[in-house]
This record gives sequence, structure tokens and C-alpha cells, in this order.
Amino acid sequence: MRLLVTKVVSISLLAFSGCSHSKEGSNYTHVSSDDAAMAAAIAKAKATSSEFIQAFHDQKPGTKDFYVKKPYPTPSGEVEHLWIKVLEENNGALNGVVANEAEETREVKIGQKVSLNISEISDWKFIDGKRLVGGYTIRYFYERMSPKEREDFLKEAGFDL
Repeated sequence: MRLLVTKVVSISLLAFSGCSHSKEGSNYTHVSSDDAAMAAAIAKAKATSSEFIQAFHDQKPGTKDFYVKKPYPTPSGEVEHLWIKVLEENNGALNGVVANEAEETREVKIGQKVSLNISEISDWKFIDGKRLVGGYTIRYFYERMSPKEREDFLKEAGFDL
């Protein structure tokens, strides 16, 4: 079984701008479910989710764009991870809106209101000034980019890692 994960460039641009790319634009990639580095990124996101919850409630000046990533099943038996813009949190229950276009899952659509538990996430992120906080799966893809791709990504994303 493989995991379907949105590519890092699309992750950032879709979640922060609300836009979507066509399927022909190849804005997702397959990652093996036994990829140790991706598993570690997801585990770190889960282990540090209380930091996200605290920051979401604090909403300190300069912080913005609070998102979590949730896996959804696909018809092919894989899993597609989508970003959710968090609007509310209460005792680990999150309410938000799907922030990027689904490529394979039929469970949700962009703009759809969803509820989930913090334990269901595969990543979280927010911006503090110009710095990305969290975004462990984004960092996974960033580490695999060439120097030129990294430079282009940071210019387009508008934040620092």
C-alpha cells in the first residue's frame, strides 16, 4: 500500500492561497507507506500536536494560517492527505474547511466543512512572522529537493523553514 501525499509546493500554495492546481499539473506524489522518513515526520507532527493547539488558542501577533493535514481513504485503497484550515478547536476536536483539491479521495471536496480529532492528523503548520512552524511533511519533501528547487520553493511559499 502507498500513501498519496500532496507535493510540497502545492501543499503550501494551496493551503495559503486557497487555489488549486489541475490533476494534470501533478500536484501530488506517491510515498510508500513504509518510508521511514515520512513515518517519522508524521510521528513528530502527532507527538507535537499540543504545540499547534496552544498556538492556535494563543493566536499571538504575527501568527496566522493554522492548518492540519488529515488522511482520507481513496477508491484504490490508498490514503490521500489533505490540508484543513482550522477554524475552531475544543478539547482536541477540530472544525475547519478542506483547503486543497482532492486528487483521488471522494470523501471530501475543497471548501467542505469538516470535523476531526487532533489524533487523526498527519501534520500541522502555521506561520509565525515569516517562519513555518510545524509542517513536518513539507520539510520531508523540501529535504529531497535540489538546491534550485529549494530556492524556488521558498520564494513561492513566502516563508522560511
